[in-house]
Amino acid sequence: MTSQPPHHIVIAGGGVAGLEAMLALRDHLAPSEARVTLLSPDDEFVYRALSTGEPFGRTSATRYSIGRLTSEHGVTWEKDAIVSADPAHHTIATAQGKDHAYDSLIVALGAERHAALENVLTFTDQSSVPGFRDLLERLRSGRSHSVAFLVPRGSVWPFPLYELALMTAELIRDEALDVKVMLITPASAPLALFGKPAAEAMTEMLAERSIQVIQGNATRATAPGRVLIEPDEYVLAADELVALPQLSGPWIRGLPHTHDRFIPTDPHGRVEGLDDVYAAGDCTVGPIKQGGLAAQQADTVVADIVARLRGHEPPEPAPPVLRGVLLTGTGRSYLRANDFADPDAVVSGQALWWPPSKIAGRYLAPCLGFTDEREQLELHAVEAGVEVQISVPPGSEQLHDLAPEAV
Repeated sequence: MTSQPPHHIVIAGGGVAGLEAMLALRDHLAPSEARVTLLSPDDEFVYRALSTGEPFGRTSATRYSIGRLTSEHGVTWEKDAIVSADPAHHTIATAQGKDHAYDSLIVALGAERHAALENVLTFTDQSSVPGFRDLLERLRSGRSHSVAFLVPRGSVWPFPLYELALMTAELIRDEALDVKVMLITPASAPLALFGKPAAEAMTEMLAERSIQVIQGNATRATAPGRVLIEPDEYVLAADELVALPQLSGPWIRGLPHTHDRFIPTDPHGRVEGLDDVYAAGDCTVGPIKQGGLAAQQADTVVADIVARLRGHEPPEPAPPVLRGVLLTGTGRSYLRANDFADPDAVVSGQALWWPPSKIAGRYLAPCLGFTDEREQLELHAVEAGVEVQISVPPGSEQLHDLAPEAV
């Protein structure tokens, strides 16, 4: 009797969604059931969610070797990138000119980031830290007396900009600088995506730091030190302008895309109109691009692949849970919302899930560990004069939520 060869699963992408999918597959499928190949052009996975604290000396982006992560979990890694797919023949082509056959394909590429506005400092990740440090130096030296933080329209994750604004305002207050801080958002209220409790908490934090908020408005065009505000059509002046990047999807020939190049999927993560092709993470259609959601999408995809491979009915996807950690300059705020349609976030100064990392991935967070996060949390608590005790809850080998009354 001839045994079936292992099901070959190709993961295109070595970011949050790709690594979460890899770890979930290895947790559910033995090597005899599935052979996993991960394609990524990068040698390292950079935990860039902490990069906003780097200009202030509070946190820094952490790097992890993709080669080590894949080898530890019995996954083949190729330093390469997908450029096209041929779903009819179950093959993909790569940037290195190779062809790969697959039984299941998971496209887990992040979104492409590019400047939304001219004449602004676009804070993308750790690569933007030197430029932001220069901005802080201009504030300190008195060469600049005002700074405006701009949330662009479209699919964004606004936390980094709020963190930069809050920590900048803290620095200004601590050093008694004569600097005005403004924040402009197209949302109806700061952090409105988390619902009323989060919006009220953020509004209070911004007010405490004397940050002027212009809400319900979008920026359309800028000149040096000038930004046009819509729909009111007036010009706001600031010596320094900081914005988040606009996002677009990757273009993979052979896959469906929206006008802004994101990949449409069904609730199971299956790419619309294709068999055995899935997508997860920031490359997919959706209003919010965030690591925790990317990890949840990857888990949903893996659950579908495992069920179909074993001849079972795929489980209904779990409703997404939005979790966010906000660096405030004096500590951290944890936010969790369980319903996107009518979010009612829990907001707490203590961890609402474990491990309490910014990227709340069921498999990825425990794999990467939380040592750096714990050390930073303890350091900030000491700086703030708060006594903390951090212990590992029972059953913390995977991500799980903590009840507010338990923390």
